Amino acid sequence: MMPICITGTPGVGKSTVAGILRDSGFRTLSVGELALEAGFILGRNPDRGYLEVDIKSLCSHVEGLEGDDAILEGHLSHLCSCCSMVIVLRLHPKILEGRLKARNYPEEKITENLEAEVLDVCLVEAVEIHGERVHEVDTTGRSASEVAGIIMDIINGDRVCPPGGVDFSGWLLGDGKAF
Repeated sequence: MMPICITGTPGVGKSTVAGILRDSGFRTLSVGELALEAGFILGRNPDRGYLEVDIKSLCSHVEGLEGDDAILEGHLSHLCSCCSMVIVLRLHPKILEGRLKARNYPEEKITENLEAEVLDVCLVEAVEIHGERVHEVDTTGRSASEVAGIIMDIINGDRVCPPGGVDFSGWLLGDGKAF
């Protein structure tokens, strides 16, 4: 199996878009659910409280799954080198902040995720591992259905969204742009 991985900072819309793709006939797998079901949780980070995943075991497990190509969704999915393609979803930090607050994330975790989004953490990691197989999609101002359509176009080879087209650094620098 060579999954197509959909990744991005928590809150950018990965799970919602994966649900639409599932309803459109794609086989979708959640990294978080796979890690829990297969027992790849190493424990809980004592400082930040999140579950720590054994990435090496998770990726080996994904490589060993039988069946058609699937969509592997989750903010750690890009760490699996077996991805045939990686689509990094991005979202303006101001909107992301609202989503994370609505999920009742602690302020420290919100700040950490906003910084990760502005500094392109998932994108940089994905490009380091997958190179030219990475696409970047800005979800800002787009419905989940629109984003799913863009992803289907990428998968079908009808659209290319190379990395480097999204820049939220101005938000970090306080340029005053809402989005």
